[in-house]
Formats: sequence, C-alpha cells, structure tokens
Amino acid sequence: MSTLPILFFPSPSPSNSITTHSPFLPLLQIQTPGFCSLKSIHAPYSSKSRIFYKFPRFVFPTESQDEDEDEYEDEDEEEDDDDDEEAAEEYDDVVSAEISDGGEESDEELENSVSEVLNIEETRKQRVEKLRSEVREFGDEIIDANELASIYSFRIDKFQRLAIQAFLRGSSVVVSAPTSSGKTLIAEAAAVATVAKGRRLFYTTPLKALSNQKFREFCETFGESNVGLLTGDSAVNRDAQVLIMTTEILRNMLYQSVGVASSDGGLLHVDVIVLDEVHYLSDISRGTVWEEIVIYCPKEVQLICLSATVANPDELAGWIGQIHGRTELVTSSKRPIPLTWHFGTKTALVPLLDDKGTSMNRKLSLNYLQYDESASELYKEEGSKRRKSRKRENDVRPLSKNDINNIRRSQVPQIIDTLWHLKARDMLPAVWFIFSRKGCDAAVQYLEDCRLLDECETSEVELALKRFRIQYPDAVRVSAVKGLRRGVAAHHAGCLPLWKSFIEELFQRGLVKVVFATETLAAGINMPARTAVISSLSKRGDGGRVQLSSNELFQMAGRAGRRGIDEKGHVVLVQTPYEGPEECCKVLFSGLQPLVSQFTASYGMVINLLAGAKVTRRSSDLDEIKVSRAGRTLEEARKLIEQSFGNYVGSNVMLAAKEELARIEKEIETLTSEISEEAIDRKSQKLLAQSAYQEIAELQEELRAEKRLRTELRRKMELERVFSLKPLLKELEDGHLPFMSLHYSDS
Repeated sequence: MSTLPILFFPSPSPSNSITTHSPFLPLLQIQTPGFCSLKSIHAPYSSKSRIFYKFPRFVFPTESQDEDEDEYEDEDEEEDDDDDEEAAEEYDDVVSAEISDGGEESDEELENSVSEVLNIEETRKQRVEKLRSEVREFGDEIIDANELASIYSFRIDKFQRLAIQAFLRGSSVVVSAPTSSGKTLIAEAAAVATVAKGRRLFYTTPLKALSNQKFREFCETFGESNVGLLTGDSAVNRDAQVLIMTTEILRNMLYQSVGVASSDGGLLHVDVIVLDEVHYLSDISRGTVWEEIVIYCPKEVQLICLSATVANPDELAGWIGQIHGRTELVTSSKRPIPLTWHFGTKTALVPLLDDKGTSMNRKLSLNYLQYDESASELYKEEGSKRRKSRKRENDVRPLSKNDINNIRRSQVPQIIDTLWHLKARDMLPAVWFIFSRKGCDAAVQYLEDCRLLDECETSEVELALKRFRIQYPDAVRVSAVKGLRRGVAAHHAGCLPLWKSFIEELFQRGLVKVVFATETLAAGINMPARTAVISSLSKRGDGGRVQLSSNELFQMAGRAGRRGIDEKGHVVLVQTPYEGPEECCKVLFSGLQPLVSQFTASYGMVINLLAGAKVTRRSSDLDEIKVSRAGRTLEEARKLIEQSFGNYVGSNVMLAAKEELARIEKEIETLTSEISEEAIDRKSQKLLAQSAYQEIAELQEELRAEKRLRTELRRKMELERVFSLKPLLKELEDGHLPFMSLHYSDS
C-alpha cells in the first residue's frame, strides 16, 4: 500500500479545495482550513556571500544531526501546542465529513482504480495478442500504421508514424532522432507486425546491459516464450521470434550465412534486423562491426537503423540503399522535452547561455570573474568608497595564463556543492556522468552521509534490498549498500548485471536520487532523469586525455528530461581546473559531427568470409543427409569488403569533384569563345549603329593590311640578312674560324 504525502498550501479564503490524484485512490476533494500554509524548506541564497558560505543543515541531514533536529522540533511544539490541537480538531472534522459523504462509492472506485492500474501491462499484451489473432484470421493485409499505433495508450509522434509506414511498405528504414525521443517504439511496432506474421526479428544493441534491458521490456509486451537473448554472458530461448543480442554476435552469424539454412539455425525465417545505436559506426574500436552487418546482411531482410542525431544521415541512408536495397530516411530534430543548460561553480549554479541561447552568459566570462574577485578584495581594504571605486576601475589588468588557471581552480566545486544546488532547485533525480569506475565509486562513498531519501523511501529501499538479498545473495554489492540507503548509487561495467538491473529499477521508482555512471549509460539504457550532470569535457583515452565530441555531449545530455513527467530537462556542466564555460560553449556550438567510416579489413575477416558455414542438405530420393562446407570465393569476399561506408562516401566525394571540374572546364570554354574576334564582331554589330560599325570594320581591315605588310617586310629583312652572311661563310671554308668577343655592358 502506497503512502500519500500531505501537502499544505496557502489559502486565500477560509477554505480551499485540493484535488489529489493517485492511481490507487479515486478523485478525492479535501477541504483545507485557512491556517494551512506552505513553509519554504530552502534557505535564501545571496549573491554577495559567494566565497564563504555554509550549507543549511536541514538540506542534507545526517545521523549526527537527528538529535539537534528533535530538540528544535520539541521547542516549536511546546510553543504552538495549543494552536496545533485546535487546528487538528478542525482538520479532522472537515476530512471526516468529506469521507463520510463518499461512503460505499469510494470503496468501489478504489477497487476499480486498483484493478485498472494492475492491468495496464496486461492490456498491452492483450492488444498484441488480439492483433496476432486477427492476422491469423484475416491475413497480413490488415496490418497498417493505425493498427500498430492502436496498441499504445498514447498518440505516437509524426516521425514514428512515418517510419512505421516506410517499414510496412517493405523498405529498410534509417531513423535519426534525438536521444529519448522514442526511437525504440518504431522497433517495437516492427516486432509486433513481424510476430503477428509468424516471422522472426533480430534486435541488436552495442552493450550487454542494454540487451538485458530490452529483453525485459520485450518480455513484458510479447511474453517470455516469444523473446530470446544472446550475449556473451547468457543464451536464453535462442529460437524465439524476437531475439535480442549484441552486435558482434549478429556479425558472427552473418559470417556463416550463405543464403541457405545452416545447421545452427542462423537467419532462418528472419524478416527484420534492428540496429540500435547505429551511430556507433563512427566508433574507432567497434565501428567496423556495424558496417559488416549492413554489408553481409541478405537483401531480403529489412533493416531498421536507429541513430541519434548526426550531421549526415542522408549519406548513411544512401549507402544502405546502394548496397542493400530500397531504404527510406526519417529524421526528427525536435526533442519532446526541451533542455536547459546550466554551469556549476563552487558558489553558484547559473545559466550557461544568455537569454537568446546563442552565446555564453557574460557573467561566466573570465573578465567578469576577475572584476568580481578584485571587487571582493577591495572591499576588505581600508579607505573611502570613492577611492575604492576609482582603484577598482583602473586595476583590472589583462589576464595571464597563470591568472586564468588560478581563477578556474578557485571556482572548481565539490560534488556536495553542486548536489546542494540541485536539491535546492528541485532538479533531482539526476544522472551524474564520471568517466571512470573508480570515480563513480568514490563519489558514492563521498555522499554516504548525505540523506536524500525520506523515512518512507528509506523503508522501501530496505525492503527491496532485503528481497534482492534473499533472491540473489551473491550479487549484492556490499560496498554500495550504505550509499543506496541514502539515495545514491553507482552504475558501471564493474557492477554485476543483476545489481545494475536492481539499481535501474530503484531509479525508475524514484528511490535513487543520484546515479553516478560512466558514459555507457548514455547508450540508450532507459534511465531518464530530470537532470544530467557532466563532470568533465574530457576523458581518458588510449592516447591520453581526449575532449568529448559534440555528439557524445548531446548523447549524455539526452538522458535529461522524463517524457510525461518533466516539462523541461536540465543539463549541468561543471567547472574543472582546465575547462571553463568557454570550452563548454565551444563544444556546444560546434554542431553535430558526421558519421565517419572506421572500416578496416583484417585477415580474420577475410578468413571468416572464405570459410563460410557448414551446410546440411537432405536428399529427397535417398533420404540421405549430406554435410558440406559453403563459403564465399576470394573475389566475392573482395567485392564485399570494397562496399564499405568509407568507399561510398569517398566515391561520392570523387564524383562531386569530377562534376565540379567538368563545370569549371565548361565555363572556361564559354569564356574563351566569348573573347574571340568573331564573338566580338557579332556583339559590336548588335550594339553599334550601322555607320559606326562600318567605320570600325574599315579600321580593322586597315589594321589587318598593316599587319600583313609588317609580316612581309620582316620576312624580306630576314632573307637579306641571310644573303649578307653567305660571302663570310665562303671565306671560312679553309677551316679557320674568326675570333669573336662577346661583351656585355649594363646601361
């Protein structure tokens, strides 16, 4: 049984009506007396006390503070004892009168509402099963976008409907939409249509954790008997109609696929393959796998590629259409929940952008911080205010690199600093990205004394822990239990899958307020929060620390904003010793990056293509089973490898360059023809009067005659010069050459 909080609201009149909605209670009207008022639990924050401050003790109460709080409450109770008793009697009278008017109807409504809540998922299953039975009775023709949309209790978005319609037309589909916009619904609708036809669908994800989560979600919709799972850790129901797996496992299946049924099942009866998070194609270490799947996939299988927003989705769709078959592109740039960007320092949490959202907030500039710091120092000095103001105006000097580093170090917040601002502004729950497992665990231990849960939520966590410990005693992460009781947890690859699933469940129930996670959580795992905190703009890579790309930043920021719960999501970027708001805005405004092919052919890839698979053929006459090895030839393997996304983009670049070169040559030819004598003569004849043109023509003819005369005279001069040298050459027939001296003088 859920516990409902009691809210006190200010009332402008002697009585005020509060409407309380709960899935387990009917609509209940409670009359509140006029003395009920809302008391603020947040301490006022003053911008003047920016350097030295102290957190309110009641925001993060610890065990050591419980006794002080009790004493404080006892004093208040003694002062207002008489008023409270009178108010309580009045409140009881009002509530009891309202409840007595409800009577038996409230009990019936309560039972009906409880049954409706318990049957929400059952209704989804019933709708899917109903569609399957209708297809079996009337055929595949009844499946359309409206039928698939009817299994959901909400109206689907336009881009989702367009993608479903493209899939039903038999095309492969590339969907590019922001994170948390609902791309998985497209794959789920395709799975419903495929299962209803009695065929199979493969759903691939880049992470085992994401595969496990999709497995649980699809089991709720299709039932456990119709959903399977293949990862490096487990294999469940591998012959199911909906099979969820990691991307590398599907690639290994396609190595063995030669278009016939293999002994291991392979792609038998598979109509659709879903590639989730296909923007991983740009990943340096794993991007080759996504390209191989598209290249090796049989052309009769439809592909559904789900990608976050990238700069060149048209090139991806064009490549798939060229090597695989007809492909349609569906894009959407609209986020269902808008994002608000913040920047956190040691003493403040301020907007990162200005009011227009086109540039950085000027209060975060280094010059402003330097001016503010110098002002605070001058207030400590002695002297008149007029002298201080003159000195403050004249002493602001250009910042050196050392000054910039000092200012940034002084503004670096602790985790508790930023968390206090989040709680004070009602921005929890939050996903906090830290790019190391050790950092996530250290953050949980750092906040073990901060209590983010109330007593009721703490009790629910204790109960859930007790059940989990009984069911999976070896999967409990002992070092994280204390933090979990306080409302904080870590989520990374160092945790067991069962423990991570447990954390995800508690987070979705609102029993974990802050999850410290690595960037793998941004890869589509369903843990939406109100706020996403990004601790740094750089992470450790193979060659040292590398800066986040804009695509990675937007992918993590997309975790903020819960659809149907929050009106807007919050993204908090934090000051670090080497990264400030300038660097944050530079990445934010750099724009989306295009998908870049990382395809690299290897010896193992070629050997797997040549080896093929073991194929079993049954002879109908002799009832014999023949087993043979069928693989691709070396030429076929070479052609497959040459179909990479990089070659497609490169060929398009070369083709565009050739077209540009041809255009330039054509322009040169046109310009050359326009400056010839014939072209000039034609233009002159059109533009000038007949008399003027005739005069110019006569002058041109005289000029030609002069040129001919000059040429003739030059030819005669050359002949005379040659004839004058003949006597001299005859005198040299005896073999004696004359002495010749060449002298050069510079005038």
